Formats: sequence, C-alpha cells, structure tokens
Amino acid sequence: MSLQNIIDAQKELDARIIKEKKLEDKDLTPNTFLALKVELAEFANKGRWFKHWSKDQEPRTSVICLCATCQGTGDENYEMVTEDAESGCKHEFMKCEECNGTGEVGEINPILEEFVDSVHFFVSIANQKGWEDALWVYEEQLDPDEFDGDLTSWFLEMDYFLSLAYIRKFTDEEEAKCKDSFGYLNNEYCFRTAWILFLNIGMNGFGFTWKQIKDAYFEKNKINHDRQESGY
Repeated sequence: MSLQNIIDAQKELDARIIKEKKLEDKDLTPNTFLALKVELAEFANKGRWFKHWSKDQEPRTSVICLCATCQGTGDENYEMVTEDAESGCKHEFMKCEECNGTGEVGEINPILEEFVDSVHFFVSIANQKGWEDALWVYEEQLDPDEFDGDLTSWFLEMDYFLSLAYIRKFTDEEEAKCKDSFGYLNNEYCFRTAWILFLNIGMNGFGFTWKQIKDAYFEKNKINHDRQESGY
C-alpha cells in the first residue's frame, strides 16, 4: 500500500480549507473526529448489512448517473423544423450530445464513495495529530483469512477504538507500557487500531482493492478542491 501520496494530498486540501476559511487559530480535531463518525455512519447505511428489519440488505455498489444536460431523457431541447397545417409546427427531438442519447453518463459505487470520504477524515486526523506513522500497516494485518465476516462486530469495535483515540486520557504508566509494547502512545495506538479495522471492513468485507480506494480517493479529492473554488 502506497500511502504517502494520499497523506500529501490531504495535507494540501486541508491547508487550502484552513487558509480560505480563515481557520488558522481553530482546533479542528474535534470537528474532524465528528465528521469521520458521520461519514462512517453513512458508509454503514450504504452497506445495509445490519438492517435486520429490512428485506433489502444488499450494499449499494452501483447507481446509474443520469445525464444532467437532458435530465436522463437522452434528448436535447427540440427544434422547430417545418410548419404543419394542423398544429402549425412540427418538432423533432435531437439526440443529446453529452450522453449520446443514452440518458446516462456512467455509474458510481455509493458505498466506495462513502468509504473514501472516511479515508479523507482518517488521514486528516493523522495529519493534524502527527499520527501519520499510524496509517502504515503490515500486510498480515489485512489478511483475509483473519477476517471472520462479522461486519457489525468489526464496525462497532472500530468505532470504540476511534472514540478512545479522542476521549480517553491515559496515565503516564499506561503511556509508557503502550509505547514499550507497541511503539505508540495510547491514543495513537487506538487510532491505528480503528484504521486497521476500517481497512479490513472495506478490503476484506466488501472486496475493495487498494487501487480502487486510491483512485476513488483522488477523484473525490479533486471534487473537494472544485467545491472550494465554487464557494462550497
């Protein structure tokens, strides 16, 4: 997994937001943790695996995007081409050039989009806290043979460790023990654990490849930059 380009891209985006929104003197960590939890909830909502009350528990992996130019009709606005004795005019519908008359402009993977939204905020927290090293994981920590498929348990455990990373205050003795055992102080170690659980859910639970995640991340990163230019 190559992470450095994502870390650098997120730093650039966050720096731009801070400058343009005049947030230089603000502690943005609480908001970023909350934003991450919101995105994780939206990811779960698109995953639907936990909705035992519904017959529809299939993850939202594909949605057709309708053409914005023709509103999905496949036609441009009609043009008057001849006069007609009865109606006074005759209209001919022209094929939409944007979608070539299909009414569609591709498809998106909603659950992957929500997953990479969460990646943005995970990496943003790491950058804010100086926890970039915690993002690098070993291959065996993403071993599919170690993933039992219980998405709800993995998700709740991830959320638990993410909360600990923000809320929990540790004693000096606890900090020293964690540093000696794992190479990280406790809050960073909890954050790292949440990140590893998160990656397992996406890659082993839903079959995302790292290339898919990386490509989707940079697609959304560009959208986020475009949003800043349009006054989002």
